Amino acid sequence: MVPFPPRHAPAANAHQMTFEKLGVTSEICSTSGIMVATYGILSKNETVKNNLNAISFADRDVQGWRKAKNCLISNSENKKLHDLVPLYLNSKTPTLYSRKPVQNRLFFCLIDAKKLISDINIEFAFTDGNATNLSTKFYYSLNNLKNLNWNIINSSSWSDKPDGKRIRNSEFLIFPKINLSHIKIISCFNDEALKKINNIFQKNKLEIEINVNKNLYFDTL
Repeated sequence: MVPFPPRHAPAANAHQMTFEKLGVTSEICSTSGIMVATYGILSKNETVKNNLNAISFADRDVQGWRKAKNCLISNSENKKLHDLVPLYLNSKTPTLYSRKPVQNRLFFCLIDAKKLISDINIEFAFTDGNATNLSTKFYYSLNNLKNLNWNIINSSSWSDKPDGKRIRNSEFLIFPKINLSHIKIISCFNDEALKKINNIFQKNKLEIEINVNKNLYFDTL
């Protein structure tokens, strides 16, 4: 295991974390897979700066709020949320559930948390809930991972728990970007999506494990 550098003090929950980033793949929005294969995972502001045709299923009003929201990160700099790459701590979030009818078009990038935040070129912050919620707290020290409600984050459900929806959408926010080397696995909903993503990565001569893992998605029955 790669040890944490001194500026990132070890935390009890760090070794248990796997980050997930949603992407999109379909005949009308396969650009997400191409972007990941070419650039890694970029922040919203970086995609705009580079004139990339990024497909987003995010709510426009929510994105307007995130664009203006400041966030202190681990090097004590202030960044806008759109300067940071948002990651979830569990694939099955309220965000995914609200898009259940189209989850066959989504893929996940699974990221090794310890490897990522041990990278001296990476800065971060994290939240104890949805970053757009006014009651959500922001942190920039791994010692504060204990303040997250891991029972709800890792539970099989959230709707039966107080404040569960907000907490389940807890985020880890990464600056400046996530390189391909930090992506362990790309998981798809079905073989059709896997084939599309696999073709993109083969064309770019990239070797990242790509699989079908329906355990990351909601039951469609």
